[in-house]
Amino acid sequence: MTVEATSEKADAKLDRPLLILGAVMSVGTFAAALDATIVSLALDSIRSEFSTPLETIQWIITGYLLGIATVIPVTGWAIDRFGSRTMWLAAMGLFLAASLFCGFAWSAPVLIASRVVQGFGGGMIVPIAQAILARAAGPSRVGRTMALVTIPTQFASVIGPTLGGLLVETTNWRWIFYINLPVCLAAGLLAAKLLPRDEPEGKARLDLTGLLLLSPGLALLVFGVSRITGDGSGVVAPMLIGAVLLAGYVVHALRTPHPPIIDLRLFSTRWFRTLAALMAVYGAFFFGAVYLFPLYFQEARGHSTLQAGLDVAPNGIGLLLMLFLGGTLADKLGPRPAMLAGLGTLAVGTLVYTQLPSDPPVWLLWIALAVRGAGVGLCVGPLMAAVFQGGLPKDSIPRATTAINILQRVGGSFGTALFAVVLQSQAGQHAPTAADFSHTFWWVTGLIALALVLTWSLPRGRPAETAADH
Repeated sequence: MTVEATSEKADAKLDRPLLILGAVMSVGTFAAALDATIVSLALDSIRSEFSTPLETIQWIITGYLLGIATVIPVTGWAIDRFGSRTMWLAAMGLFLAASLFCGFAWSAPVLIASRVVQGFGGGMIVPIAQAILARAAGPSRVGRTMALVTIPTQFASVIGPTLGGLLVETTNWRWIFYINLPVCLAAGLLAAKLLPRDEPEGKARLDLTGLLLLSPGLALLVFGVSRITGDGSGVVAPMLIGAVLLAGYVVHALRTPHPPIIDLRLFSTRWFRTLAALMAVYGAFFFGAVYLFPLYFQEARGHSTLQAGLDVAPNGIGLLLMLFLGGTLADKLGPRPAMLAGLGTLAVGTLVYTQLPSDPPVWLLWIALAVRGAGVGLCVGPLMAAVFQGGLPKDSIPRATTAINILQRVGGSFGTALFAVVLQSQAGQHAPTAADFSHTFWWVTGLIALALVLTWSLPRGRPAETAADH
């Protein structure tokens, strides 16, 4: 073996400093992932305490997703401008402070506003961790190193619902936010001690005009959707203003000589257009349905918060078990077959929840959630891999990844608002029944069917073949 080969082999090992760095990053990403999974268990308790209707309380999730969508395009610029270490500490500090304000919230509007700010912090945590680890690992170790962030994140989806239910049952809903404080403090202190200092480049330019047009435009459209109940008052004005702002963004993005937040020129390829639509639809039925399952077990089944947490835990277990299989299938066969298999599995698991008026046994609902989680696990890897395997120029990949992530979160915001409106319109003034939830899950299933159609329209072939075709 040559000296060069020996050196490359040594470089490919996950050495102690890299493992320590990965562990530090994992503490922060775990906090963000845990928060995303436990909040849905507390919605019923929050709604009762603040006497707030469903279409308002869903903004606890929607506001968080919009906060993430807003901050994603700013993150890359901030890393270049201020340095990754500084931004990691800032993200953890912001997430910690917002969690504290969420716990102290004295009204639903204060809680929703605090959740938006929490989304700003949480939305930066994973991209910054990925940037720090990718830089430290190098090309030969980046795949295994990213697993250091992915595994704790997925583990949080398994224990999150049960932990959230336990906290709400034994204390109150405010502790689902207070629990972030020690985790964020630990992540911040470890990072302050162990993260190497890096020199900011200070060259990146922020598309401030695009940000001021795109973010309020999307938020107003989602707000308009959330108001489509009863006589529909308060719908037209926000949706009209939102549409005008988005039209202004389109004009700006096509004319600006600098990189816009979402580069509309990426949509010139069929692959990216289809993938972008697919990611938005996926975000809608995935994030949008997050709060429906625990709410069903609490409202229609009369289960306690802890019971509801245990009820939805099979979803995370199924996801974790199938996560790596989805990535393997995407590498061998291309993203299209893996996503078709995952979405088909998702549809089967969700269809069971359209039959709720027949009072299916709870064990069947658990199995259906595990099947649904398995479908999500099969889809996650192929969906992100499709961005890299679509034949885009190498220098377009960062902008494409940013656009895809924004569309997924925005889709989640629309889905959450839509399902809340559907459920509220069915329930009227009374508490939602099994039939009301069943009707809403038909909407979830319909979006999964739309995702299947979009996936079927993706080009066939292995990744190398697809890229070659472009």
